[in-house]
Amino acid sequence: MGRYRISYQKRLLAYLLLGGLFPLLLASAMILCVTDRIYENTWAKSESSEVQRISRELDRLVVDYQHRMNPLLAREEMIAFLRGAHVDEKHIYGELDAILAESSGGTQIYLLSADGSRVAATDDLPQFYRLPENLHGALFTRAAQAQDWVISTADCYEVGSRAPVFSIARAIRHGDELLGFAVIDVRREALMPLLRCVQDGGEGQLILTDSHDDVMMDMGDPYGKDAAHVLSASEEGARESVFRDASYSSQDTGFTVHLRRYMDAAPLDDLFCLVLVVDAVALSITAYLAYRLSRHLWRPLHTLATAMRRVRSHDDFSIQVDVQRSDEIGELALTFNSLIAHIRTLLAENRERERTLRVAQVKSLTEMIKPHFMYNTLNLIKWSAKLGDSEGAADIAVQLGKLLRASASMKDFVTVAEELSFLRTYLKIQQRRFDGRLKVTVRVTSSIYGCYVPKLILQPLVENAIQHGIEMTESSGRITITGQREDGYLVFRVKDNGQGMSEARRREVLARQDGNHFGLYNVHMRAVLNGDERCGIALDSTEGKGTEAILTLKHREEAPHYDESACD
Repeated sequence: MGRYRISYQKRLLAYLLLGGLFPLLLASAMILCVTDRIYENTWAKSESSEVQRISRELDRLVVDYQHRMNPLLAREEMIAFLRGAHVDEKHIYGELDAILAESSGGTQIYLLSADGSRVAATDDLPQFYRLPENLHGALFTRAAQAQDWVISTADCYEVGSRAPVFSIARAIRHGDELLGFAVIDVRREALMPLLRCVQDGGEGQLILTDSHDDVMMDMGDPYGKDAAHVLSASEEGARESVFRDASYSSQDTGFTVHLRRYMDAAPLDDLFCLVLVVDAVALSITAYLAYRLSRHLWRPLHTLATAMRRVRSHDDFSIQVDVQRSDEIGELALTFNSLIAHIRTLLAENRERERTLRVAQVKSLTEMIKPHFMYNTLNLIKWSAKLGDSEGAADIAVQLGKLLRASASMKDFVTVAEELSFLRTYLKIQQRRFDGRLKVTVRVTSSIYGCYVPKLILQPLVENAIQHGIEMTESSGRITITGQREDGYLVFRVKDNGQGMSEARRREVLARQDGNHFGLYNVHMRAVLNGDERCGIALDSTEGKGTEAILTLKHREEAPHYDESACD
């Protein structure tokens, strides 16, 4: 740094000190922040205690209704009424009226027998409370499963409707016998005395929401809206007011009380104006220095920062910055250009290594299938010859020749139609071996016949189903092969009715810990290397019930072309 006449660091420090802007702005911000914090904390303590009080009043209201109703529900007279016996219903209605007489109105009580034959209600019975057709409704189902009262909010809240704000329900039982239900509908009118006490002449708004954040009551706006939308929206034109809100959720009912108020920000305005005047004087002093700073320091720094952001967001390593300076910024730009050039070289080398490794792995796995398949097929020919079936052995040899020509082709990818042709040739060999005991069903959607898959990718799945499933059983074997397109991938399923495998054995096979199932691991790796993380093999197997191998391949309309020269 000593070789620069005036370094970048010194110039930047000099401009900031001469301006004196940072200490002034920091002090101003601290004054405004502390004042605003004190003002807000004072409001928060007051409003928090208020919403907690309202929430406790709501809890008390619910508990009070429950305590009033419990003695009535336990009486023999009520049990007899619900069972259909002749009782004096006037006494029951008198009890209900007495309970409602202590409330402020807007509450209705319904006593319903489980079969719907007996109803005692303080209002017309709503359609959705009629039994037994609504016995499995949400409210009655929850009440029947609980031992005590349950609370359920209304499904929707409409302006001017008689729908309850919330309902309290309990199943009435005698021993294990379900006699009926008691339902208390608490409507808007019953809650108005609890909520109106904090309304502030239109300057505030009290909102009651349920556990799903749906607005149950809005003292300022009766229209039901999403609570988050209502509470986040600022009042239009309230430029001289500060929005604040408090909320409290009850653990018993799940209801949340929101109190929002628009407070006059005048106490902060005078202080803000004073701070603004002082800051304006400081800004006028530093205006010229800021101009010089933008010309001599900010522009090249901005150019360099823009280039860095482009590299970070777009992975564009072709960019170079043109900053001709003889200070630290110039040296930084030179270093950036050199670093980007070095990264480009490393990325090119890494891509070449990855491509070479990928091609080598795919070809290695493809070649590993060939001796494995040859061993199993030659074993079939051996057994056919031992059994005296020379014609069968000859036919197997012919079919083997077809498969060898297919496997020896230079193509790494074939169409689904070609792959199925290879598979049918292989199945002819196996069906001759099992002499009618092997039944194979192939159901592959014709729309994917033209798609490309790795060569000989399905044959090892069928071979595994025969060798480790059906071959171990004495009964006839069935193999079902299906294929279709699912969510942009090709999914093939090979299902057999063989002996199946345990969960531990299935994990061993997929982890390549069982050398007898190397073909499955081979197919899995080929699928992964030629696809993505969703590709590969999944096994669904139950001991004694067979196994289903599910192969997921990348959907390809065209065969990929790897640079084979990279492997030379």
